[in-house]
Amino acid sequence: MINEIMSKKIISGTKNSSIKDISLLMKKYNIGFIPIKDKGKWIGVVTDRDICLAISNIKSVDDSIVPYMSKNLICIDINSDILNALKIMSKEKVKRLLVKENDNIVGVLSLSDMLMYTNNDVLTTIKTIFYIHDNNGLESAEIDEFYL
Repeated sequence: MINEIMSKKIISGTKNSSIKDISLLMKKYNIGFIPIKDKGKWIGVVTDRDICLAISNIKSVDDSIVPYMSKNLICIDINSDILNALKIMSKEKVKRLLVKENDNIVGVLSLSDMLMYTNNDVLTTIKTIFYIHDNNGLESAEIDEFYL
């Protein structure tokens, strides 16, 4: 079932990517999760949160992303079900999992992928919880795959 809902297109960086490179990829594709490769091997992942935490420590946006990435690859088998994915996400406190098939990474499964697949009412409810206030004091629900 995971193969039906996961994102099959993996946007990735390399160990030579800078913080700016990864930030621009996140912006371009409206994503908050970038797996990192080195010589064809997955070596880590960078989240939008990692970028935010890096800002206080960087000297330049051209610094390597490597010191700021998580080297712990949290994966799920493509033949697993959504319940197992939720258990892993809960245990590891993450919102995205790399999907493996025969020891190859073949996709990314996000919490929003599961919410969209299982129940649109759940996503609508979550959207009502998250509000962004604009400068005029108006509120609007703003939540999408980037937030989840």
